Amino acid sequence: MDSTWTYFLILGLSVLYPLAQSFEKRVFMFRKMKFIFPGIFFSASLFIVWDLFFTKSGIWGFNHSYTRDIYIFGLPLEEWFFFLIIPYCIFFLHEVLRHFVKKFYFPVFSKYVIWILLVSGTVALPFVWGKTYTFTTIAFLLPFLVLQLVLKTWKTWFSGFLLTYSISFVPFIIVNGYLTRIPIVWYNNFENLSFRVTTIPVEDFIYLLGMLVPAFTIYQLLLQKYGSERLKERMNLGDVSGF
Repeated sequence: MDSTWTYFLILGLSVLYPLAQSFEKRVFMFRKMKFIFPGIFFSASLFIVWDLFFTKSGIWGFNHSYTRDIYIFGLPLEEWFFFLIIPYCIFFLHEVLRHFVKKFYFPVFSKYVIWILLVSGTVALPFVWGKTYTFTTIAFLLPFLVLQLVLKTWKTWFSGFLLTYSISFVPFIIVNGYLTRIPIVWYNNFENLSFRVTTIPVEDFIYLLGMLVPAFTIYQLLLQKYGSERLKERMNLGDVSGF
């Protein structure tokens, strides 16, 4: 196979099953699309701008041997799809877990996790000032953690999100492992901590969290404002305020 299709192939295989199962009646993913995609698009718009800046600055880049060389504003087309496909797959995982896991919400635990992330991130910032990728991933995440405390999302959906995020490490390590091992995406190690999980910079896990938190926050706000009553009737699930 032509190696320039590699990035597209990885993304296609990643989304194949979630997309095929989005109409599965127990999950009801397809009925929530209009609540899911605004958050994905908002998060993608922020991260694409971030990606453009970092690519031009040489903080990371792409191997032309494994992309189709269709570039939009300096980013390969596959990278644009990445910010839509990966969050969508994790939303699908969230909906599957929410249906099948009986004990999905742990409010007190999630509040502690938010505070631990917030405090540790704030303390870490001065020590990673010279590492652009490390510093920006932490700095970007912190305001969205504060927002969770303001909105008190730990009382409703945030613990379920944390479970989803934790379990998503398995597919994330597989997919991002291929991207960084081949490599399709390369990193300037002077701009990160040079600590890797397999071949994945540890910052990528914070980056993933920063990409998902705003998307899930918007999803939950839209769902609670516009979708709860209708979904109660259609899905016969009782209280969905904690979705």
